[in-house]
Amino acid sequence: MKYFIPILLYCASLAFAAEGQLLDISKVVVVAPANSNRQEQKAVQMLVDEIAVRTQIRPLISQNAAADGIPMIVLARQTGPAEGYHISLESSGSAAKILVTGNDSRGLLFGVGRLLRTLRLSRQKIELASDIKIDTAPKASLRGHQLGYRPKTNSYDGWTVAMWEQYIRDLTVFGINAIELIPPRSDDLATSPHFPIPQMQMMSEMSRLAE
Repeated sequence: MKYFIPILLYCASLAFAAEGQLLDISKVVVVAPANSNRQEQKAVQMLVDEIAVRTQIRPLISQNAAADGIPMIVLARQTGPAEGYHISLESSGSAAKILVTGNDSRGLLFGVGRLLRTLRLSRQKIELASDIKIDTAPKASLRGHQLGYRPKTNSYDGWTVAMWEQYIRDLTVFGINAIELIPPRSDDLATSPHFPIPQMQMMSEMSRLAE
């Protein structure tokens, strides 16, 4: 018992030290890549949407660098292994500059997903560790997940289009790059009382979301 309080104090000091390494970027501006294609625009939208729902802060999206003293998340492209990305922090200026560089459009999308997993998000606050440095690319070219809008599972047959969009976003954030839809021509029942819309209509919506 005599060691219990010192251990607690030591753990608290470690937690305080880790907290001291966090940068407050709550006023961050997202700088989108010039001439963004549709996929890259979706990555930018996902970034600000997911930050907003967790913090009540919706970062401004700009094509230009922010004013002095305003932290930035700068999204860009470069060459490298397919779907790879780099995340780093420049803190030499008047405000933090987070660089998320994708080796291609999908790499930028997955880089944004990794950043979302790395940020510390709470109400009215966005924070990031000051020592962030990530340089990675996937080993497997196909990383998929099967999705079934069917009455065999009692959760999926009640999901709306918005719920499927969030789920597909969540898969993307963790690096999934493909989904397989189970068509309504299987051994499942033809309908369910929980379906918000008919199966073929939902197949079309899920395909649109994936695209």
